[in-house]
Amino acid sequence: MSLFQEIAFKAELDRHVHPECEYQARIICGEDPITRANVVEELRNMINERGECHPPRLDDAFLLRFLRARRFIPARAHRLMVRYCTFREQNPHLWRDVYWYGISRLGNIFEGVLFDRPDVGRLIICRLGEWDPYVFPVEELIRGCLLLVELGTMQPKLQVLGCTVIVDCEGIGMKHARQLTPSIALQAMNVMGFTLPLHQRGVHIVNCSRLFEKLLYVFKRLAPSDDIWERVHFHGYDYNSLHRYIDPVCLPKRYGGYRESVTLKEWLTKIKKYKNKEFDEDMRTLGYAVDE
Repeated sequence: MSLFQEIAFKAELDRHVHPECEYQARIICGEDPITRANVVEELRNMINERGECHPPRLDDAFLLRFLRARRFIPARAHRLMVRYCTFREQNPHLWRDVYWYGISRLGNIFEGVLFDRPDVGRLIICRLGEWDPYVFPVEELIRGCLLLVELGTMQPKLQVLGCTVIVDCEGIGMKHARQLTPSIALQAMNVMGFTLPLHQRGVHIVNCSRLFEKLLYVFKRLAPSDDIWERVHFHGYDYNSLHRYIDPVCLPKRYGGYRESVTLKEWLTKIKKYKNKEFDEDMRTLGYAVDE
């Protein structure tokens, strides 16, 4: 593993707001350091006064995740918070007492590229064909996706930059398609952009046959918001089409890029290596099981 990657892994637990991040937050999120504290307090008061949700935390760092995901507009951040809390209440099996490091058993089904740019954010890849539904139930994939977002949004940098998702359908067959029920599709859409405080820049589906593409379109009517589907792009087997949206400089080599990807197992293993008490407390507050 390169020295650059090791430094990048250590940075995954960085909670500091660096000057570059401050500048990007102003441009991307409409965040003003001068008024930030007042806006955070406005959101906190809104949550307490309306009583529509009961977040696991109300500290500044947690509320900032929601404000940054909604252009620092308290009313929009509050609506997102209500959806987030409702989703957690309705799906406790996805997070409650789930040992966060245990999700590493998903191996290379999820990958990421530790090269975050303002126009792409963090690139996350879901290689659905690597998933064996006879080994892992489909809910385990949703748990993995949820954990990825929860961990990512602990970083101020990723709160600002957001993420771009590639769904790679290579190797998908009927044994996979049979698992994609409407309820699972709705959970996936919620995790990937409707209920969690992450700026979703786009979902790009590659190596997808026309038949499977038509199956995914069936789920369009289930989308909680039209905005979600507007950010979904189908590229078939044409990587040149993908490159029109994502600079190859940001992509792994298998998609015509130049980067090395990191598997979910590698990522979580390094986080476990470098984690601290603050990380454990963050995870415990969210309801995850942690090392004692």
